[in-house]
Amino acid sequence: MRLKNSLTMKFMLAMAMVITTVMLMNLIWSVKQYQRQAEGEMKEKSAVIAQQFLATRSFISLKQDAINSDSIGNYEFKHLNPAAVGKGVSDIFSKYSGYKMKQTNLEVRDLENTPDNFEIAAMKNMAEDHNLTEVWGYENQGGVQVFRYLTSLHYDQSCMTCHGGPAGQKDISGYLKEGHSIGDFAGAISIVVPMTAFLANQNANIITSVSFLVIMVLASMGLVYLVMEHIVVMPIRELTGKVREVGRGDLSSQLTDIHTYDEMRDLAEEFNGMAGKLQLLYNSLETKVDERTRQLHNANDQLAQQGRELMEINIRLTETNRLKSEFLAVMSHELRTPLTAIIAFAEILLTEGDSLSSQQREYLEDIFESGHQLLSQISDILDLSKIEAGLIRVSYQEVDIREVIESIMRTVAPLVAKKQLNCTIEILPDLPLIAADYDKIKHIIRNLVSNAIKFTPVGGNIKVVAGLSWQDGKIGSLLVSVQDTGIGISPEEQESIFEKFVQGNHSDQREYSGSGIGLSLAKHLVELHEGRIWVESQIARGSTFSFMLPLSGREC
Repeated sequence: MRLKNSLTMKFMLAMAMVITTVMLMNLIWSVKQYQRQAEGEMKEKSAVIAQQFLATRSFISLKQDAINSDSIGNYEFKHLNPAAVGKGVSDIFSKYSGYKMKQTNLEVRDLENTPDNFEIAAMKNMAEDHNLTEVWGYENQGGVQVFRYLTSLHYDQSCMTCHGGPAGQKDISGYLKEGHSIGDFAGAISIVVPMTAFLANQNANIITSVSFLVIMVLASMGLVYLVMEHIVVMPIRELTGKVREVGRGDLSSQLTDIHTYDEMRDLAEEFNGMAGKLQLLYNSLETKVDERTRQLHNANDQLAQQGRELMEINIRLTETNRLKSEFLAVMSHELRTPLTAIIAFAEILLTEGDSLSSQQREYLEDIFESGHQLLSQISDILDLSKIEAGLIRVSYQEVDIREVIESIMRTVAPLVAKKQLNCTIEILPDLPLIAADYDKIKHIIRNLVSNAIKFTPVGGNIKVVAGLSWQDGKIGSLLVSVQDTGIGISPEEQESIFEKFVQGNHSDQREYSGSGIGLSLAKHLVELHEGRIWVESQIARGSTFSFMLPLSGREC
């Protein structure tokens, strides 16, 4: 087993990642703590130095009379005022400590005390906010990281001799007085602390921590390796070897050399139990195979017998279907011939029967209309039977839908006028010709229009719409809709309205005659053209039957 893909290596890497993550987080936290602690120490040290410096200045200020008087009491300025003494002390302090210290102000008398950018920004904030007594931060000076500290100064009574009023008058040291008052901002004591020692200590701590981290990771990986090899990997290898023996057919293999007392022991016992069960199953397998083989032969014999029976049934069904087709052909002739004669005689009597009474004429009109309905229903039944038997094919030709609709509407005009219906046609201008079977398309639209006339009450509205369906910005299909304001169809009935011999069960529909195959035939004819038909309807508000056909058909 290659080490890089072994379970031991995966555990070692996982442990190393966990320890490394924890130790790195601890290292980052320790560095942050050390930085905060060092900053506090440098701030505290700088504050003490500043206070000592201020104490020296205060002492010199209080002893000015003694310093500037000789032994007999004559006044003689010795140039040991607080500013001069402070400058000398800071120079000596900086020389021996490496720290830089000076008293500075936004307007200085000694150009050596001119503030830098950091001091100017800090003193402007102190001058605006008297509660701000100290400012600190970090800066890089000449490639060396330093800690900056400033503490604010304010004029007191001892300062008025040199810095008070009147403004413009020379003080004892020869400088012009500024005219300040007690409490005015007097600048700041600025201390610069080199951070070389701090950074060296910090780097040493980081190196120590990283070294400890590496040692911990290596030690942990070694410990994990030893534990995994002796507790997990070795038992798994033994188990794998036994599994291979079982795979080669040695079902008597048993695990007996695992010397652990944990889950691996349980796994070994379960493996031994499994191997024993497999041995028992294998011993009884041949008997079961023989039994299943015998059952399979019996099942095959039964299937062969059922296949022969199904073949005989199929032969009988084929003969039955042939007889049905012959019966329908004979009945078509036998029914259509007398019906045609009845319709013709009724039409002759209506045309030439001038002496007919109104009641006789009404009876003849009923005969004529009923004969047409019966002839249409017989034709629908025969066409539907031929479609189901696969005997009808689509003869594609160029069809003008506008001409088809107008022809149908002229044919049904007497029925529309009789029921006083408001019938409108809405056809898209420049509607293209489609490839379809003229007679079948005419049959579809005539069935839908006839249904609309039948189920629309007197004075209702019927609308025939023909247009195009668009898909992704392109012309998709021809769309034809027949809308009416009839009795409507419930949602439950809409699911089965296109099935043959099905009519709506609404109570108002019982007065309407019909065989229930007109919509089924229309659906079959639409699907023969690879189209789709559907209905949208609401009870008492009317229905809209729509169908879509491809603009170009295929030869059948």
